[in-house]
This record gives sequence, structure tokens and C-alpha cells, in this order.
Amino acid sequence: MLLPKINNAFFTKLVLLSLSFMLVLASCKKDSSTPAPTPADKTALQAKVTEAQTLYDGSVEGTKPGQYEAGAKASFQTVLAAAKAVLADNNATQTAVTNALAQLTAAMDTFKTHLIKEIASANLIGFWKMNGNPADSSGKGNNGVLTAGHAYFGAGMPTPAADRFGRANMAYHFDKGGNIEVPYNTSLNPQQFSISIWLRKTVDGRTLNTDTYTMTSLNRWNGYKFQLQSANKLFLTVKGVNGTDTAYYDRDDETAVLDVNTWYHAVVTFKPGEMDFYVNGDLVKSWTNTPNPAITLATPINFVIGQDLPTSKYTTVDGDFQVAWGGFWTGELDDVMFYNVALDATQVKSIYNNQKTL
Repeated sequence: MLLPKINNAFFTKLVLLSLSFMLVLASCKKDSSTPAPTPADKTALQAKVTEAQTLYDGSVEGTKPGQYEAGAKASFQTVLAAAKAVLADNNATQTAVTNALAQLTAAMDTFKTHLIKEIASANLIGFWKMNGNPADSSGKGNNGVLTAGHAYFGAGMPTPAADRFGRANMAYHFDKGGNIEVPYNTSLNPQQFSISIWLRKTVDGRTLNTDTYTMTSLNRWNGYKFQLQSANKLFLTVKGVNGTDTAYYDRDDETAVLDVNTWYHAVVTFKPGEMDFYVNGDLVKSWTNTPNPAITLATPINFVIGQDLPTSKYTTVDGDFQVAWGGFWTGELDDVMFYNVALDATQVKSIYNNQKTL
């Protein structure tokens, strides 16, 4: 049987159509095998957003040290919100995530610059706020330890007390030698210094050494000690040494008499050639007959708040450590600050203004 004759033109068209169809199929197969875009890595951004949120939530705007300048939180929150939006965007590119991380990091750094710091913060060596513990808030690590006084004084212990604002457990009551002992550190033994303290003296039951109400001390008169004397005047003793020239500087505020059972802010500053006393932010006496710098102790002795020596250093024999010659505080103490420079009058006034209100 004879086969029908195939038209060459028709056959050519059929072949071309088949080839086109195969090309289409190949093209579709190639497109379908293209991998989906890799999701952006948001791990670092997530961690930074969490860190930033914690910083934002824990910050307060105001005018006191530890607070942030007005308006700082709003600017910070704008960038934080933008970073959160990128974090929540499933289609965010890696570039967008990287940029959001950089912007949020920069915003955090800028926000921290608006933190209001303590006066002369670089020179603040110890800040014992006494808010239920003897920890140092200066960042210098000079933490204290609550310590019983010597048995001769009655072996008292510091106990939590109301502060000058009436807030419970935000100050300490000291009596019978109870003290806060701070391990010796050369930073607590500078050649010039300032001590700022809130105090309330009481006399209830006090019978021993009533002429020496010691607030802070580093080796008594052989270093320095800050106290109230019998006339309720601020009193500082410093042993000054310059080569072979040694002198004991015993000076009081001369005119300011502090009432018992009353809160006061007291500051004393010392540098070679000048010793100044301040009460409630005001300069009450300046002495200029103290030429030598404060001595550097040859043998380390711990710094003490509330007693004039560490309890373990007292002896019952005559000498520099005789307990019968000792002094201790009776009453409340709060917000004790120690600087390794002599603050000026403007700085002292600023501390008082910052701390006299909540």
C-alpha cells in the first residue's frame, strides 16, 4: 500500500512548533528551579532592640544625677520604633537590617550622653548612698561592709533608718561604734580631698566620748578624720607632710553650730594651703594656714564611716590605736561622698541643690 505524500512545508512547520514547545518547557523548568531569596539575619538587631528597650524603659527624664535631660527619650524612641518596624518586616533586606542596627546603636550612644552625671564624677571615688546596703555607687568599687563596733563602745551595728525625706531604710543609724568599713585603697588616701555627707546627730543614751562624734576616718589623726566636736561644730583633722615637715591640722568651722535631731548637709574640702567648711551649700569657714598635703599612709588602714578606726585595729594599751581615745557617731548618716580633689563653692552648692529634694 502506498503512503500518502507528506507536504514539506507542513512538516517544517510541525518541527518548528515542536522545538518551540520544548524550549518553553525548558524555560519553565529553569525558572522553577531558581532558589528563593535568603531571609535577612536579624539576630544582632533583635538583641540590640531588646537592649535599647530595657534602657528606654529604665530611664527617667529630670534634672537630677542619674536622670536624662528633657526630650532625650522622644528622640531615642523614634529610632527605636523604626528599628522595630524593620525587625517585624518579613521582606526586609539585609541592607535594611544592617542600617537599622547601625542607626539604633548610634541613637543609644547619643542617648547616653544626655545622662546627668554627679558633680565632678571622674573625681568621685566613693558614694555610699546607704539605700539598704553599704555599696559604693561611684563605680570605683569601694564597697563597704557593715561592721560591729568595739566592745568598749557597746559593739553596736549600723541599722537601716529613715532618711531626710522620711523614706524608711534609705539611711543608716549609727551608735556604739557600729560602722561601715571600706577596704583600703590608695584612691581613698589622696593629698587633697572633699567629703560630702548628710547627717543627723542624736544624743540619746550617749555617755562615752561625747566630744568626738566621728563621721568618717582614715587612721584617725595620723591620716584624716571628719567629725562633730563637743560644741557641735564641724571638725577636720589632717596630718600634713611635706618632706621632713610634719604638721597636724585640727580645724573647725568656727561659727556654725549644728542642732541635734536635725538633718544637715555638710562638706569639708582640703588641699595644700586651704581647708573649707560648708553647711547646707554655704561656705561657713575657710582656713588658709594648712600648707602641707595630706600624708600617704605607710601601712594601709581601712577607711571607716561611723567610727574613727576599723574595729579590729583598736587596742586597750596607750598608743595610736587606744580604744578609750576613740570616737564614733550617734545618729543618722546618708549619701556619703568622697572626692580626690578639693571641690569649689559652685560644685558644693550644686551637690546640695541636687540632693536637698527628691
